[in-house]
Amino acid sequence: MEIITRPIRRDEAISFRAAVSAGFGDDFDGTTMPEEWFLELFPRDRTVAAFDGEVIVGTLGAFPFNVTVPGGANVPMAGTTVVTVAPTHTRRGILTGMMRDHLADTINRGEPLAGLWASESVIYGRYGFGVATENEEIEFHQTRVDVRGEHGDVRLIDTDEARDLLPGLYDAVRSQTPGMLTRDDTWWKIEVLFDPEKHRNGFSSQRYVVHETDGVPDGYGIYRQKGDWSTGFPNGTVRVREVIATSTPAHTGIWQFLTSIDLFPNIRYWNLPVADPLRWKVPDHRRIMRKRWDALHLRILDVKDALEARTYGTDGTVRFSVDDAFVPEVGGSFELAVLDGRGVCERVDGPDVGVRMSIGELSSLYLGAGDIHAMAEAGVVEGDADAIRLLGRMFRGDAAPWCEEVF
Repeated sequence: MEIITRPIRRDEAISFRAAVSAGFGDDFDGTTMPEEWFLELFPRDRTVAAFDGEVIVGTLGAFPFNVTVPGGANVPMAGTTVVTVAPTHTRRGILTGMMRDHLADTINRGEPLAGLWASESVIYGRYGFGVATENEEIEFHQTRVDVRGEHGDVRLIDTDEARDLLPGLYDAVRSQTPGMLTRDDTWWKIEVLFDPEKHRNGFSSQRYVVHETDGVPDGYGIYRQKGDWSTGFPNGTVRVREVIATSTPAHTGIWQFLTSIDLFPNIRYWNLPVADPLRWKVPDHRRIMRKRWDALHLRILDVKDALEARTYGTDGTVRFSVDDAFVPEVGGSFELAVLDGRGVCERVDGPDVGVRMSIGELSSLYLGAGDIHAMAEAGVVEGDADAIRLLGRMFRGDAAPWCEEVF
């Protein structure tokens, strides 16, 4: 039977959610999130479902985000998510068909970017995605890490106060950090503050701590706790969800609090920014065990609009070509001219280009984290050495990108 792909109808929301859960090896529990919340969070016209008859055998969807880019602009980005194919229907081109529909829809909406977190990192390069941010998973014991520095006061707050205080602090950091995503009221309600038992994995409910300098909130932390007395001694764990700080004292104060909770000496955080100053505030870096991961994968769908939205570290002019095997009309030859940090990007004719790359490599460079020299050494970027060097200096931003939002 022919596989049909299309957005879901309202009466197919439950079947769609069940297919998503099955695709990730989970059991669907319709009581975890009310159906009206799902429909509020997830625009139905941005879903793609693959149907074998009346059965959903593939799922994909997109959240309508804006992502901060170097210079502070908010650029529309389709947050690609819930990508699954039923194990009975793999190797039939279903994912490719859904991705083609999704990217075409994103282009039609005038959104120059698509982004995702990859459950399997090897999959998405063939659709033009490149790793645009990385993060660090950290783990340490509080008795071996003494966070140094001056700070203000910290206090625990409840969910109602968190709903009032946290969004403004988050936006203050997001506006200055490439890779961070906008959170609207619906996202805060459902994805951040909603805390069902199923999401806890044996840990406590979410705790919220706020830091204040002279009585003014300037940072917060969200975390969970899990006790452990199996050895006869307190060996509990603090699992950090996020730390947001608009000042150095706030960063220091939140981390001093998290590393001094009695009975919970083990600290874990999966999504620390790679440029976070935490390790420089402790006497011995090695006590913080760090593992780096790929984080936000980005896909440019309009080279001109994307490149003109951000600022650049160096003035100059470079011609480059972009190969886009999956959406050929996106690729081509371009000239990027930067003056006073602002770029103008135009399509050009002819083979006279200084740098050649695929859309995935350009997408990896876009937020400022990609290393064009390593790409050239690996052979995935080619061209004149001076042009490569100039383009690398252009794309480097003042702030290291970080994507806090896993979607």
